Amino acid sequence: MFVRSVLLLIAAVSLTACSWVKVTEEGNQVVLRGYEEVTMCKKLGYTRSLVKDKIGFIERDAEKMTEELIILAKNEAAVMGGDTIVPRAPVKDGQMVFDIYRCKP
Repeated sequence: MFVRSVLLLIAAVSLTACSWVKVTEEGNQVVLRGYEEVTMCKKLGYTRSLVKDKIGFIERDAEKMTEELIILAKNEAAVMGGDTIVPRAPVKDGQMVFDIYRCKP
């Protein structure tokens, strides 16, 4: 029973480091910027990215979650015709909101 519990714990910890989120070819063209860099850009809308912040009772790595949330936002921005995303606030409960802009003519 102890060995099984340890194996389950190891599996859960291993999963927290995995990333199932992949950037699309179009999303790879989208850049992350700050608001001061998009003053001359056209705002297209926003997107809310969401990932699991815990696996079971184990909290996921904040850096990995942020990376995945940015990838999701880039993919969505590309679908909307945007080329730039700007985060509104830091990660909270596994989610972030990004404004989407088109800066290139």
